[in-house]
Formats: sequence, structure tokens, C-alpha cells
Amino acid sequence: MCGRYYLNHDNLLMENFDSNNTISYETNFNITPQTKVPVLIESKLTMATWGFFPDWIKSQKNSKPLFNTRWETIQEKRTFQTAFKKHRCLVPISGWYEWKNVNDEKQPYFFHKENKLLQAAGLYWLRSSGDIEFSIITNEAEDDLLTIHNRTPLILNKESQNVWISDIEIDTLYQDISVQKKLDINFHRVSKSVNNPKNTNSSLIKEYTEVPF
Repeated sequence: MCGRYYLNHDNLLMENFDSNNTISYETNFNITPQTKVPVLIESKLTMATWGFFPDWIKSQKNSKPLFNTRWETIQEKRTFQTAFKKHRCLVPISGWYEWKNVNDEKQPYFFHKENKLLQAAGLYWLRSSGDIEFSIITNEAEDDLLTIHNRTPLILNKESQNVWISDIEIDTLYQDISVQKKLDINFHRVSKSVNNPKNTNSSLIKEYTEVPF
């Protein structure tokens, strides 16, 4: 899964995205579901809330939004079928966090690509209020990433980004994305301070080394 990520404002500026005049974003090193962040919709950067509340969830007590969508079943789940066909977006990510179970404790790790902006595949939904909600698509982790967690955001290479936002036939799109060349991702252990959503400073992404007593 992907339940926390980081987006650097400077990374966005370097990409020269076309954006709506209302875009206002400050770097956040600990983005959590229900946070409003920039996403790329129809080649424009716009603000959207991370996490989708389908009608059947809203009626449930203490409901939580769907902030991830599994790639393997995206064409089968009715909740996501329409968005997959018509409402695909790109989610700019400077890095993300995953937790590894170590001796019955969860140790956080930070994943990134040498301070470069990554683009994750996403789906979005337009509300009658005008608000936009989105979900980040995840797929099975491979190679070294699998040593930390079995899921990872579906990070798209440059060619796949163009395919994702194109009008290509949906089955062809699914096949092309499924076989895309994966990007090399770096990762390292970080402090458990990231566990607290109130912590949002740059120290969260620094490599953590235990100090011997």
C-alpha cells in the first residue's frame, strides 16, 4: 500500500507544469490521506483531496476513504471501472514511505529516486460540490523493494505517463502499463517520527542510524 508520501514544492517548479491560478502548495514531508495536494489532470496541475469516499462507504460508521487502488483488480472492481476508463490522473511524488515488520515492530523506510520527481498513476472523482478526490494505484513490489513491503505505488516512466493520460483503448493501456520498464528506486531506513502525522519536517527523510550505547 501507499499510506504516506512526500512532495517537494521545488520539484514541482522544476517541471514547469501548467497549473490553475488557485494552486497554492507548500512542501510536506508527511502527506496523509485526506490531505489536499496537487495532481495532474488533463495536463493541468490542480488541487485534490487524497482519498475517495464512494457512496457505499459514506453510509458506514467511522468510514475511511479509499486512498489506494489495486492495479491487479482495477478492471474488475465496479468502484473503479468508470474512473479507470475516463478519470485517470498523475500524482507527483518526491518520495514515499513503507513499513517493514522487524521483531514485531514496524520500521519505516523512505523510497525515492535521487531527489527527482516521480509520477504515480492515479484515479480521480469529481464531486457535485466541485471538489476532487483521488486514489493512488498500487501494484506488487518486485526485487529489492519486496524486501520491505509487498505493495508499492505504480510509478510510471516517461513513456508510460503519456500512455496513462492518452485516449488509447483501455485494454491496450492496461497491457502497456503492466509491461512498462520499471524505474530504479532507492530506499533507506528512517526515524519512527514519521509515524506521527503531525511531524512534517525534512528530518523525516534522512537516513536513520541507531546510536550504540
